[in-house]
Amino acid sequence: MLSNNLQYKCDLFEENYGILKKNFKWEYSMMLRLAAIICANAGIKADVEAIKKAKGIIKNNTGVFSSFKDISFFILSTLFSLEKNQEEMFLKTKNIYEEMRKTGFRASPYLTLAAFSVAKQKPEQDVGAVISRAKEFYDAMKREHRFLTAADDYGYAAMLAATDLNIASTINEMEMCYELLKKNFGVGNELQSLTHVLAMGEEPAQEKCDRVLEVFESLNNKDCKISKYHNLANLGILVLVSEDVEKLTDEIAEVNKYLLGKKGFGRWSISKQDRTLFSSVLVVEEYLKESKKDSLTMTLANGITNLIIAQQTAMIIAVSSASAAAAASSYGD
Repeated sequence: MLSNNLQYKCDLFEENYGILKKNFKWEYSMMLRLAAIICANAGIKADVEAIKKAKGIIKNNTGVFSSFKDISFFILSTLFSLEKNQEEMFLKTKNIYEEMRKTGFRASPYLTLAAFSVAKQKPEQDVGAVISRAKEFYDAMKREHRFLTAADDYGYAAMLAATDLNIASTINEMEMCYELLKKNFGVGNELQSLTHVLAMGEEPAQEKCDRVLEVFESLNNKDCKISKYHNLANLGILVLVSEDVEKLTDEIAEVNKYLLGKKGFGRWSISKQDRTLFSSVLVVEEYLKESKKDSLTMTLANGITNLIIAQQTAMIIAVSSASAAAAASSYGD
């Protein structure tokens, strides 16, 4: 049975989506859902005026062709709307973005999101070191997978850079997971993204990869569709938050069923894969919230914080990539 907390989050998610759809009619529906769930997980009703204010701050402080005004524009505006001082957080993000460009990262809406991730979690004095580590992580990823590694990996590089993980051993862990899973998921960008997340887990690669297959099979058996070719990074988050696969997937299935009856989330409004993604995000947020509450050590607390960042990174990149593809297709038509 759905917990009171999860039911509240689902209802808030639906309400936020309705608010955003009414007020931002020209945004892609998946971007609206992403913004809605970001607000719901923060426990707040979407603040239209705060989002509009954030959009204004971005517009007034960037050039016509700025990456801040690309596919990440609305999501960044939503993220900034949650800040007490929007302009301060934007300027910090913009400065980090510019520093990352100087380090060798290319201009991209994905880089704006990576810069926000660094700005959100690190004090000024640590930013330089994190940017350097992010570039080292990215370059190491590129050496292993020259044609797969691209701008959509910037967020993962920033995510990993914010941890205390050793770069060489983490890349090695990714490659072990990649080799173990490629026969099941095929080689490609989605599998690479999954390994970025799995590398954050402390268990042996074989154990993590075995649980990936368990979660994948269990969710599909419970009518929570997960494709081998989309949103695989989300699967990695599920593997890291719980070893109890049945309990975890049962809860996701309950949320999925509940969302199915919600306006904007039914069979004709959203794909099974995307509804499973959002159901997973809502459940994971509850797991992480409880873990943080029970955390007794700084090391564990930091690990949970890293998972929260990983969850948001994976979700934003997945939806942004899908929206970018939709925009390109629409333009081509």
